[in-house]
Amino acid sequence: MTVKAPTIVGICAMLLILTEPSMQDSTNLINDADFTKSSENFAFRLASQLVKPNEKKNIIFSPFSIQTCLSMARMGATGQTAAEMDKGLGFPAVKEETLADKYFAILSQYANSNILKIANKIYVMKNYEVLPKFNDLLTQKFFSKAENIDFAQNTQAANNINSWVETKTNHLIRNLISPDLLNKDTRMVLLNAIHFKGEWVNSFPERNTKDKDFYLDEQNKVKVKMMHVRSRFRYGEFAELDATALEMRYKDSDLSMLVLLPKSRTGLAKLEEKLKSVSLNELAQKMYTTDVIVDFPKFKTEFNVELSGVLQQLGMARMFSREAEFGNMLNTTERLAVSKVIHKAFIDVNEKGTEAAAATGITMKSRGRSAQPRPPPPKIFNTDHPFYYFIRNINGINMFQGSQLSFN
Repeated sequence: MTVKAPTIVGICAMLLILTEPSMQDSTNLINDADFTKSSENFAFRLASQLVKPNEKKNIIFSPFSIQTCLSMARMGATGQTAAEMDKGLGFPAVKEETLADKYFAILSQYANSNILKIANKIYVMKNYEVLPKFNDLLTQKFFSKAENIDFAQNTQAANNINSWVETKTNHLIRNLISPDLLNKDTRMVLLNAIHFKGEWVNSFPERNTKDKDFYLDEQNKVKVKMMHVRSRFRYGEFAELDATALEMRYKDSDLSMLVLLPKSRTGLAKLEEKLKSVSLNELAQKMYTTDVIVDFPKFKTEFNVELSGVLQQLGMARMFSREAEFGNMLNTTERLAVSKVIHKAFIDVNEKGTEAAAATGITMKSRGRSAQPRPPPPKIFNTDHPFYYFIRNINGINMFQGSQLSFN
């Protein structure tokens, strides 16, 4: 008779962790630049895996949400499991406390934000206790409160979990987890939810929005609601990417949308491949403020994915197996393993700004004047074919990223 291992269910975002479990006494620090670079690299490797089975789909996901969720799980990992997570997520060898401090700094930055809201949560099987160190790290550094729940009552448990996620994402992410993912063997659910609602610094006048062509490829096209504005934006042209870039800032925040537009109507796939070997932060630093005529489509996109297979492709297979080591989570002799990692994301871009949300779930088992020179002509940024975009902060952390290929 096969005995099922106890499970830990996690609804949260995946994390980018780089620690060597064999170096628990390491005092190495993660500076902001290294953290950003590691997170960016993980996001692009993850995006590459997401694109493969979804080549003709619009994709939106939250790298930060996914990274945060996995990071919380990593706080309780040991041995080879921790080593695989570290390697897959790409961070240097540091203590769990050091990594937790880095997340604390980011989460604290937005703790009182009315624009970007990030929330973490732990649900634990009734009659089970979270180990003190794990509890302290998640409570104090990730602002995640643990709550006991009966996963055997799977319908009620799923309702409670989904209600929490829905509330934290302004009702944009619904039914993240289905009842059949929970049972008497589930031990823990880790949750991360992120919601963003920002207004453009340079908004698009609604009277300027017109039906225009959006090219799906060289020949096929569809009509879209194309927004239009002329203003000063940060702009860049990058020959190495065969693409142009535009940054549209959001009011009262350090967040902006960075759009990368291939020069070719069919150049998105090549652009995505090239992004693996460049630094988005370095590209952004080369951009400059100038007069730009912008045409940008209104769009809404939803995307959901089960990430277990993707994470295994990124080298993190052990945490899904019976050999998984998560002994630093619960006060139990049972062996725990991840069973599912679920991620849902949504974005709505319009004349006023952007609203986006995401949540990830992880199941574990037992995002002139004549005298003056004439000003240069304005740059043209006409987003009339597939493009890539990021919602990122001033430090280069990608809260959301995606690619828009088509319109319904």
